[in-house]
Amino acid sequence: MEADPPALALFGIKLGLYGSALLATGLALHASLNIVARADYSRALCTATVASAIALLFAIFRLGLANVQLGGGSALFDPATLSWTWPALGPSLTATAIGAVALTIGWWLRWKIAAGIGAVALAASFGLTGHSQALESAGLAPLAATFHVLIAAFWIVGPLTLWPARSLDDTTLAARVTRFSHLAVVTVPILFLLGLWLALLLAGGWTPLLTSLYGQLLLAKLGAASFALALGAYNKTIITTRLRATPEAGRRALKLTLGLDAVLFLIALCAIAAATSLTGPPAP
Repeated sequence: MEADPPALALFGIKLGLYGSALLATGLALHASLNIVARADYSRALCTATVASAIALLFAIFRLGLANVQLGGGSALFDPATLSWTWPALGPSLTATAIGAVALTIGWWLRWKIAAGIGAVALAASFGLTGHSQALESAGLAPLAATFHVLIAAFWIVGPLTLWPARSLDDTTLAARVTRFSHLAVVTVPILFLLGLWLALLLAGGWTPLLTSLYGQLLLAKLGAASFALALGAYNKTIITTRLRATPEAGRRALKLTLGLDAVLFLIALCAIAAATSLTGPPAP
């Protein structure tokens, strides 16, 4: 399938939007849930705040591109065109703005509750627009998408907050990985099941999921998540023990698995950005 320039532009915007929003959400969750140490809280929230501001810019770009696609180049700020595009994209943009403000407050005041609110608002921005909202009967799909994004964001920033930097002592690193693993072992299977359910719902069943380009992109995302899930299980059962018993060997193994995780997360991110910009759900 040959993509037209507006679709390619939308792909780039969505890749930037999804990446920055997931980064901000995940860092906010890691700060709120004490995955990062108290000394690193401010740095994590500062990065999350910057990422949320970038996500807000991309959300504005997405709205502007929708205006141009609907009414041409002169319709970028046309109120008449905006009356058509805002109902579809406005709630998501508003949630992104709320998330950015909440994260800014959480960073300035070192207030974990505000950081948590910001994470939820940013995750909700995914459920407030997109293909889950376009279903004939959305039902619980937007809520499921929000919860799916929350868990995905928590997982995706693992390679950043768990990276065994020299400045991170062995005891702190082992405690951080252990706490992350305890939460991940419960939430990540839910992430996979929600992703599979949403993929089936959005594609329209097993046959279109397996045969359409849209469904195959969703399966690519699920495949990458499955490999990352296996790496997470390995981290919990093997590497956490190794970090305590033989820290140097544990650090080397952790770097390898986190590096592979980062590659898998990038594949999943590109797949979902392509599915929501270069193609769409198959016709029923």
